Amino acid sequence: MTTCLSIVSSQIFARAGVELDRSTLAEWVGGSSRLVAPLVEALRRHVMAAGKLHADDTPVPVLAQGLGKTKTGRLWTYVRDDRPAGDGTPAAVWFAYSPDRKGEHPRFHLSNFTGTLPTDGYAGFDQIYEAGRIQEAACWRTYGEVLRSRGGA
Repeated sequence: MTTCLSIVSSQIFARAGVELDRSTLAEWVGGSSRLVAPLVEALRRHVMAAGKLHADDTPVPVLAQGLGKTKTGRLWTYVRDDRPAGDGTPAAVWFAYSPDRKGEHPRFHLSNFTGTLPTDGYAGFDQIYEAGRIQEAACWRTYGEVLRSRGGA
């Protein structure tokens, strides 16, 4: 991600007559990431402190270093929002990147979470529910599919 950003940024600066090495731009991105890390961690703690989270993953193209093409990574999304139920706690979302869709990623992300987790029925969440610390709540769209996959409806 940093490489793509650095390439585009260096081209933009070059058009303006400012020559900046991509490594300088990459260091700026890395430095910015380090500066906001405490904020990201505070946001993660706020989201994970909820009694109910919504979770999903989205495929994202990621530059495959040295191959000149992209591969598919995953952006995991964890949302805290109980405003429709009258809760005044601020809504928030925390994103986590992984290079693939293995179930180990949400297991790690949710390792300290206890509560209800509505998801889309992705099998990678199954082991999370088996431990009993997190209660499964299927979204309406996939409720029937989840029941059928478990021998229900």
